[in-house]
Amino acid sequence: MKREFYGLLLAGSLVVLAVPLARAASDVPVPAKCSAEVNQKLTELLASAPSGTVDNVMVCGMTVSASRTQRGGPHGDHQILPLRVTTSTGDVRLIEVVTNDDLDGRVTAGPNTPVFAYGQAFFPSRGRFAAGIHDVHCATHRGADNGWVVVNGDKHPASCSR
Repeated sequence: MKREFYGLLLAGSLVVLAVPLARAASDVPVPAKCSAEVNQKLTELLASAPSGTVDNVMVCGMTVSASRTQRGGPHGDHQILPLRVTTSTGDVRLIEVVTNDDLDGRVTAGPNTPVFAYGQAFFPSRGRFAAGIHDVHCATHRGADNGWVVVNGDKHPASCSR
């Protein structure tokens, strides 16, 4: 009986060890101030001309105009916040931050408003924006940290604690 129990215990342990454990999403702090260093990873990505998406990218800048609503689509309504961003090389680029009304709440900004965002970078093949940051909400897929957007000092979401 003991032998069978230990055999089952060992087999169960091996199964548990063989299953990859999901990495818990990290909470990345909002920087104290906007600087070119905050935009370092995005600057490197822009220089390498990626075509896909990249998780865990931060951006900061000032809105160039008021945010606008993008209605509908398979994931609901979104808000587009157009930012003027100074890269770590000193260039100024237009970057869009995209929030999801269902996941983030309706996050809006007026012109000349400071914005920080952390989420998944994407790189449109055409248009006026060099890149965008979306998925600025609590992590919804493996490999992503908890995202956020801070508009004029107000963080959305306030917390990702369960």
